[in-house]
Amino acid sequence: MRRVFAYKLKPTRAQEAGLVRCLDATRHLYNAALEHRIAVYKATGSGVSRFEQEREIKDIRHLPGWEALASCNTDPLHDAIVQLDRTYQAFFRRVRRGEKAGFPRFKSARRWNSFIFSTYGHGVRLDEDAQRLRVSKVGAIRIRLHRPLGGTPKQVRIVSKADGWYAHISCDVGTAPPLREGQRTALDLGIESFATLADGAAIENPRHLRSAHSDLVSAQRALARRRRGSGRRRKQVERVARLHLGVQRARRDFHHKLARRLVDTYAGIAVEDLQTANLVRHAPYKRGLNRSIADAGWAQFVSILEGKAEEAGSLIVKVDPRNTSQACSGCGAVVRKALGVRKHESGCGTSLHRDHNAAINIYQRAWAGSVAEVV
Repeated sequence: MRRVFAYKLKPTRAQEAGLVRCLDATRHLYNAALEHRIAVYKATGSGVSRFEQEREIKDIRHLPGWEALASCNTDPLHDAIVQLDRTYQAFFRRVRRGEKAGFPRFKSARRWNSFIFSTYGHGVRLDEDAQRLRVSKVGAIRIRLHRPLGGTPKQVRIVSKADGWYAHISCDVGTAPPLREGQRTALDLGIESFATLADGAAIENPRHLRSAHSDLVSAQRALARRRRGSGRRRKQVERVARLHLGVQRARRDFHHKLARRLVDTYAGIAVEDLQTANLVRHAPYKRGLNRSIADAGWAQFVSILEGKAEEAGSLIVKVDPRNTSQACSGCGAVVRKALGVRKHESGCGTSLHRDHNAAINIYQRAWAGSVAEVV
């Protein structure tokens, strides 16, 4: 199993300048490699492999105009090429599937906020007292290890966020424990309640974005009034980014705590196999609903739940989401109802909140149990 531990870095001004140089060097290399691939394809009709481009790094590092690459360790430079290759592979995979392809695009500074040392100990390592992180070509940066590092470090990502620099250390924490026996449940993820369990218990939706909406509106309006290129606009951009970062962290904290509580309680949890990206496709009449779905963060929650379940020996089962809210959990008949109808009533006498009805359907699809077993 792999786990990522995030720690705050406290660089000096000189060290921060070194981190920025490394960040810019990897971004410029990514963009140059993308431009190279496009030019070669236009000229010859064939592509360029990742390995060809990686071999060229050593030759171009000391060429005029590329001196910035020499100020960065080679490991993050190689990883920039790896990232581009993965982007290309994803592009061609979408083409083969007939999906909206989305050709790889050049990265602006706002779209490139991290670089990776793919092997711990090669250009990056913690001091023995774990007070500093030694980064090649940058120096020994103070690090705040607010909790012990677990497992064996394998990879380090240096990330620039709105409130400073962070080190994300990926560690090998051993093999997953065997699946345990115990109580099972199912979750219906929603908006009115964040989730409803198969026994009818509802988990309140905290709506973090809505809570911060007024502050974000004021900050965004102030940003719109700032002149482009001015120092005041740059500071306001940072303020807006910090507000969004606060919302993101509050949401993630809620997801982690809820997921931990669920995997500690249940040995098996069934969820819908939702494709959130399809649910939030743009349509003027559902803009508010899309915002609420994005605010709930279902995809992130399920990802966190899967990670914690693996760690705890719990089983996560994903089921087909079709008609979980429309089908009756008592007789199986499909009872069509609009999203605003919150009560499910069927001719068989079943009368439940629609989310509770959906949770029971999810349970039955996953565990083939009866209503009596979950209520």
